[in-house]
Amino acid sequence: MLLSALVAGSRLVLAGTDTLKVAPDTTDLNTFNNIENLLENSLEDTEDSKLLDKMDYLKDNPVDINTASQTDLEEIPFMTSIIARNIIKYREKKNYSSKRELLKVDGVSDEFYEKIKVFVIAKRSKTDFVKDESGYVRKEGKKRGDGILGDIDVRFRSRVQQDLQTKKGFENGEYPGSKQKVYNRLTGIYNGKDYQLGANLTLEKDAGETNYADFYSGHVELKNWKFVKKVVIGDYVLNFGQGLGLRTSLAFSKGSEAVSVIKKDNNAITSYKSTNEVQFFRGAATNVSFKNYDFYAFYSNNYFDASIDTTLNEVSSFYFDGYHRTTSEQNRLGTGKERFAGGRIYADYDFLRLGVTYWNSSFTKSIKPDDSARQLYNFSGSTANMLSVDYDVIYRNINVFGEFARSQSGSIAGIGAAQFGIEKFADFILLYRNYPEDFSPVHSFGFGENNGNTQNENGFYAGLSVRPIKGLEVNTYFDQFKFPYRTYFNPAPTTGNDFLLTSQYKVNKNLLVYFKYRNKNKEESRTVLDEQGRDAKKIDNRNQMNFRIGFDYDISKSVRTRTRYEYVMVKYDNYGGNNKGYLFYSDVRASLIKNLSLSTRFIVFQTEDYDSRVYEFEEDLRGVMSNVGLYGKGTRWYLMAAYRPFPFAELIAKYSATYLDEVKFIGSGNDMIDGGVNNRLNLGLEINF
Repeated sequence: MLLSALVAGSRLVLAGTDTLKVAPDTTDLNTFNNIENLLENSLEDTEDSKLLDKMDYLKDNPVDINTASQTDLEEIPFMTSIIARNIIKYREKKNYSSKRELLKVDGVSDEFYEKIKVFVIAKRSKTDFVKDESGYVRKEGKKRGDGILGDIDVRFRSRVQQDLQTKKGFENGEYPGSKQKVYNRLTGIYNGKDYQLGANLTLEKDAGETNYADFYSGHVELKNWKFVKKVVIGDYVLNFGQGLGLRTSLAFSKGSEAVSVIKKDNNAITSYKSTNEVQFFRGAATNVSFKNYDFYAFYSNNYFDASIDTTLNEVSSFYFDGYHRTTSEQNRLGTGKERFAGGRIYADYDFLRLGVTYWNSSFTKSIKPDDSARQLYNFSGSTANMLSVDYDVIYRNINVFGEFARSQSGSIAGIGAAQFGIEKFADFILLYRNYPEDFSPVHSFGFGENNGNTQNENGFYAGLSVRPIKGLEVNTYFDQFKFPYRTYFNPAPTTGNDFLLTSQYKVNKNLLVYFKYRNKNKEESRTVLDEQGRDAKKIDNRNQMNFRIGFDYDISKSVRTRTRYEYVMVKYDNYGGNNKGYLFYSDVRASLIKNLSLSTRFIVFQTEDYDSRVYEFEEDLRGVMSNVGLYGKGTRWYLMAAYRPFPFAELIAKYSATYLDEVKFIGSGNDMIDGGVNNRLNLGLEINF
């Protein structure tokens, strides 16, 4: 009854949509709020984000809604398979004259359109405009970057980041390299008449490393040539199905978007441009297409960092941080090697899509982690393999999808979901996953509480996104999960649940108000004193409550302000240790001078423990994701400037500083800083030839 009433109400609110007059639109590339909603709960390294890099790429190379395939559309953040299919159905009757015409498509609400319009383009439109980050407005043409070489798109990105306080590792000589973290990337794309040819080279060194090409990555790529969809030689990632069988890119996690980001995109073979020194393959991969079928083949021969037990000549532990500063870090550089090969068959029959994937890998040295009960079911040995089947069915406003996978252990993991679209009023999803404790994946990244750790977990997730009136969007989810077997940290099975409620209301064109409430229970191991005064491991339930309220206000077309307050409280059921904290910030972003934009933020925070730390997502250089965790008592501020001296070049600088009260040092070991100040200077350069 309630659902019927809500749907009826939504029809009244949305009456007249079919007679909507399509008008030109101006797309503001400054979409920080939407990016924050997607990335603030990401578990990625904050210094370099493949997810952020992907969003930057889509902003610079928006998807043409008049030619894009369903798979292309599904790569757009916030996009659901149901809406992607409806966009194509509408196009089959009439091409889009302006991207605002998307509002005539079933399921495309005003709120949804505002989120995706930065990632799409109607190339035939002569009336759409785009406003870049510096405030410059121009007609939206074939490409948003003002290149000067016609069909050749060459982009150069360079950045230098440096902590201005000296860490102990530099003082004691453990870090022999310079204090700067240096990054350079050159990417080129040639758009031929019937194909696209691209190449990339990325070089990076971390602070303390001596080699300015300590990490390097590169590739050559051919796309859309006859029946060849893609060929990549060099570095690439693979993402199939829902991540159980094979996924090497991190994905969006649970957060303020309760429905649209849960299903993983099937972007198959993707060339690699980031600097995360793991989670990619080095070799070759290809995708060819015949009618309704796609065939994939891939091969890799790549090194990884590891500690070697020289007595047994076995890998005892892996390292994913990519640091090669100290002697011990340098000694584990590239000590392990994996040979990887496999293939995939994918059938697309419009409403039904099926994929079968198989891969096999071998290691030059056998993997033998700690064989205690804590890691009994972790992968060990010198060979691994995986066979998976994924499915995706769309019928009207219902999308059923999932995947089953069998690892070399013989164990089978599964995930299944059903998503429903209720006109422009609501989206709803139900998902169940079951990852056995003896399912020992090597290249998996499935949905779950331990995002990406596709093992020893089962759970049920329900998410709802509702738009009851124009300008108001409410997202909520509830996730019940269980870890049936002990883990490395917990000596017994544990359970938990996670509830989130968020809302944002566009009061008028200048004011956005938002609210967030999250309550999470999770059992975990704690070290407490027993009756004899000895340390003992006990399972205790940890409850964390986060409350957030804030608003964004556009003072004018050139000046925007944001204010947020967040409160966190952590409680334990049995053994004490409750703590709490808060964070308040206010910022201003202004583009008062042509081609120059400035942004600054001031933060006040206080938490009783690291356990109640509070995160705040910040603007930064292109490709750098700063999701800063703050704890203790103190303040933080930053100032960032972006300047375009020429239409094809941009200079970016950011200075940030954190001040902690009543502390003698920050960090530990070689990363320790004397005093309570931690500040950093970031400089970046972007050139589009």
